[in-house]
Amino acid sequence: MRTSESSSYRTMLQFLNQNTSRLQEAQVSVASGKKLSKPSDNPAGVAPMLLAKTQLKNADLFTKNSTAAQDQLKTQGTQLMQADSLLARAIELTVASGNGIYGAQERAGMADEIKDLKAEMLGVANSRMNDKYSYAGFRDNTAPFATNPAYDPILDPRPVLYNGDNGVVQLEIAPAEQMAVNFPGNAVFLGDQNGDGAVDPGQVDIFATLTTLETALRANDQAGAHAQLDNLYQAQKQIGVYQSKTGNAANRLERSLSDMEDLQIDLKAVVSRYEDVDVAAAITQMTQQEQALQAAMSVTGRISKLSILDYL
Repeated sequence: MRTSESSSYRTMLQFLNQNTSRLQEAQVSVASGKKLSKPSDNPAGVAPMLLAKTQLKNADLFTKNSTAAQDQLKTQGTQLMQADSLLARAIELTVASGNGIYGAQERAGMADEIKDLKAEMLGVANSRMNDKYSYAGFRDNTAPFATNPAYDPILDPRPVLYNGDNGVVQLEIAPAEQMAVNFPGNAVFLGDQNGDGAVDPGQVDIFATLTTLETALRANDQAGAHAQLDNLYQAQKQIGVYQSKTGNAANRLERSLSDMEDLQIDLKAVVSRYEDVDVAAAITQMTQQEQALQAAMSVTGRISKLSILDYL
């Protein structure tokens, strides 16, 4: 079969275009550091790479949630420790009030300190983090505790009212795993875990206990003050339960974060294997393509100069 001059030119042009295209691809790989910039570069690698990227995105979200939960639990742990310290001081004062050397004046001074402890406890119960109230349940934009203006030891024996709800915030810290990162204040401070407005059996209203203690001390009622010791010990135990829950949750979050960090390293390695280029190999390939293109252009230039006149 005879080859026409136009056919030869088309073949040479196609060859040059192919070499130019390969060189451009090599240059893009070197410049971007990516060997998979479009699906056609490696069709078989697209699906596993996209799956790894999706999992990596989820792992990042879980890590973010866990970090936020850690901050929340750390803050609550500090707040509960403060509440425990306040109760410990109230117990000290109550025990001391039973000493016969103290009279009405000294017990009145103790009552003043109990009043201050109760105010500090109210501040702890209304603690905030990032402008959100820690013990308000889902109503974290509203101060959960407020002094009851209608308090009466007989008619309405609630010195402090709860304005939050019984909501528990859950954060997803791993696939199909959620963790509670708050404790409703009515359970922690009022002994009302089921949210029905009444103190549960075996629990105490910490504010009512402190108020009753203050009243007894101010009335120089030694026996009445001493009668609140059991409630104070129970209040400490009540706070201790949530301190323990906070610690357990913090430990679980620490393990979860460690697992997520390991998973992220593995997933990044998978993405890199499919997507990232070997820079040294890419530069070598680019150099080879440059040389191949230069050689092709040189040969094409020589061939294009040939004509029948060269043989006359």
